[in-house]
Amino acid sequence: MYPYIFSLEIPWINITLEPRFYGLFYAVAVLIGSQIVIAEIIRRRIKLDEDEAMNMTMLIFLAGLIGGRSYEVIFEWSNYYRFQPFWKVFAIWEGGLAIHGGILGGIVSLYFYCRIKNISLAAILDIGALCMILGQALGRWGNFTNGETAGPVTEFWTGIVFPVGTAVDRYAHSAPVHPTMIYESLGNFLILALLWKLRLRNFRPGMLGALYLLSYSALRSLLTPLRMDNQYFVVADTKILAAYAISILLVGAGLFWIYQQKLWLPDEALSEK
Repeated sequence: MYPYIFSLEIPWINITLEPRFYGLFYAVAVLIGSQIVIAEIIRRRIKLDEDEAMNMTMLIFLAGLIGGRSYEVIFEWSNYYRFQPFWKVFAIWEGGLAIHGGILGGIVSLYFYCRIKNISLAAILDIGALCMILGQALGRWGNFTNGETAGPVTEFWTGIVFPVGTAVDRYAHSAPVHPTMIYESLGNFLILALLWKLRLRNFRPGMLGALYLLSYSALRSLLTPLRMDNQYFVVADTKILAAYAISILLVGAGLFWIYQQKLWLPDEALSEK
């Protein structure tokens, strides 16, 4: 639960190097994700070479970062960022990446990428789903080392005491809390295992992407009551949990995509190969 991999002070230039585990976990996710992208592009016979596959991987990652950070800053502007130096808006190494913003950013970027490259959006969304859920599963351990996105105080056996100075300890005061980020990470790994197995089934392209939206929305909705940092929409003086609202939209989009494209039917193109 310590955010830094190491701390190295360079006195003659007055700089302290403190690389964070948060960044390390995302770097590992990008490295593994890039290999998944290359392997799946070859298996699905998508007309992209290895360099283009790497470029697409970085596009998904960067678009996810921009979308996740933008979502977080917008929702927390009045509570936090308006009182901070402007550079704090870009301080992603301190945490503050909203996954729903990352999902939306990734989908939008892939839409335009596939239009430009004239390749199947549905197939690329399937590949992107594998990379996204992997990144989420590993990224939650970055939340753990940062001491953020945990749940309420608990006496349950899974309760963990976070160090003084972390975001969690500001409300927990050295009491054990639900490590909600670890619960979600384990759930994300289960979703990844499910999608990884289903990728070899003869579904039409797009099925994995739709199942990702459905399964992650269900997981996030289940864990939302165990989050102490939930964000809200305010409609006519009524607070609506943003996680529930966005999850409903993603579930609706996933179900519509399955029905509209008849994704439960066999992929005829794959059957012919």
